[in-house]
Amino acid sequence: MSGEDQPETLTIRIRDQDGQETFFKIKKTTKMRKVFENYATRKGVQISSLRFLLDGEIVDNDTTPKMLELEDQDQIDCMLAQTGGSL
Repeated sequence: MSGEDQPETLTIRIRDQDGQETFFKIKKTTKMRKVFENYATRKGVQISSLRFLLDGEIVDNDTTPKMLELEDQDQIDCMLAQTGGSL
């Protein structure tokens, strides 16, 4: 196996605000939307109430691990969406 051969799947971690991690084994071509929807279902929350961040930047639903240059065991942070802001 040459150094250029990379597996077509990888495992990513989604870490919530409490530090709990959920693992997903996915293909590098899987849309992140599918991962995020699955995560929301597992947690029993609406996907619209969540924000997913990679290195502090919001992850677009239509990107793939390949587009994001994710590597095996990379972490995506999950935060509750902030709404409003006025008193």
